[in-house]
Amino acid sequence: MRCKILFILIALTVTTGFAEEKFAPSSLDLSYETDCDSRNDLITLSFVGDILVHQALYRSVVAGSQHFSQIWRKTDGLINKADVSVGNLEGPAALGVDRQGRDRGDIGFVYDGEVYSGTNFLFNYHPRILSDLKKSGYDLLTVANNHVLDRHSLGIDKTIMVARQLNLPVVGVRLSQERNGQFYQILEVKNMRIAFVGCTEMTNGNPDSKDQVLFCYKNSKRILTLIQEISSRPEVDALVVLPHWGREYSPAPEAQQKAFAKQYLEAGASIVMGSHPHVLQPWQKYVTKDGRETLIGYSLGNFVAGQSGLARKTGVVTYVGLSKEGSQKAKIFGVGYTPTYREGNEVFPIGGRDSRNVLNHVASFFGSKGRIEPIGDLISTLCAKANGMENQ
Repeated sequence: MRCKILFILIALTVTTGFAEEKFAPSSLDLSYETDCDSRNDLITLSFVGDILVHQALYRSVVAGSQHFSQIWRKTDGLINKADVSVGNLEGPAALGVDRQGRDRGDIGFVYDGEVYSGTNFLFNYHPRILSDLKKSGYDLLTVANNHVLDRHSLGIDKTIMVARQLNLPVVGVRLSQERNGQFYQILEVKNMRIAFVGCTEMTNGNPDSKDQVLFCYKNSKRILTLIQEISSRPEVDALVVLPHWGREYSPAPEAQQKAFAKQYLEAGASIVMGSHPHVLQPWQKYVTKDGRETLIGYSLGNFVAGQSGLARKTGVVTYVGLSKEGSQKAKIFGVGYTPTYREGNEVFPIGGRDSRNVLNHVASFFGSKGRIEPIGDLISTLCAKANGMENQ
């Protein structure tokens, strides 16, 4: 009987754990004190979650246009709304590198499961994915994730080199020969300079023997010192941390995610925008000890992935509006999101009356007031929401 009672208690703990963790619905409709004042410098940022091209999606590209953008092209309008758009490319884009980290040379645009693969927990994409993302409007990618060493050190090097040739900044990793290379990038946009730092919780057991990857938790002093140093520079207006973290398929952030997100923000970051769980986790406004209003997005879910089920086929494009007055640091004036959903081999924007179940699912993590329709000007929409005029 004692064993049975213990089992029931454990079951109740497991089933009610998410309810205890779940954020109150009223806390998901975020608002910020900073005004959207046209006299200030204003910019917008967009973020998407995991870009993970599984086998079925990859094969559809090879058999089709041979451009990865055929998967996400119907969402390009969402991305091009923002002044700066950021994605998480999960896996290397290393030309000709096989599972053992050997260079096989250019074998063409194929899916062979050995050089280019999207299954069995080992991923590598033809580097055309980088140019396709750039053409779709992405301005920066974080590539620090659990699959970044799927093609060993050479895979990281080759991914970075192609990205540099395309003038597409990547963060969270560095070249093997650049032992003092930076894990961050600073983009200049409309009189603002925004820093981006990427990190990962793990690399699936693959050793980072050449110190090419920035880790979120391991040697936490390293990333916290980096955040403090960059954010304190007078020329840097805001800093964004892009962590790859958390438990896969869990709709609630772990205690470690919560603790480190706050540490990053207290160290000087303005935004923490996470990935990896492959499902949505809530967003949250956090006010630092020095009074700064910041934003945490624990997980944006899948943007591109071949996984099944509504929760794993749903993602969000998350938008953040920043305002800078004179020589002050930039402040968040508003946030919003547009849901996305994969149907078949394509990702679609969700808005209006489409897919009510998807909209309700996303609202349970991001609230309802922040949802932005796929069409319309982004800055004016964020300003209207920030100034309480959207329904007037």
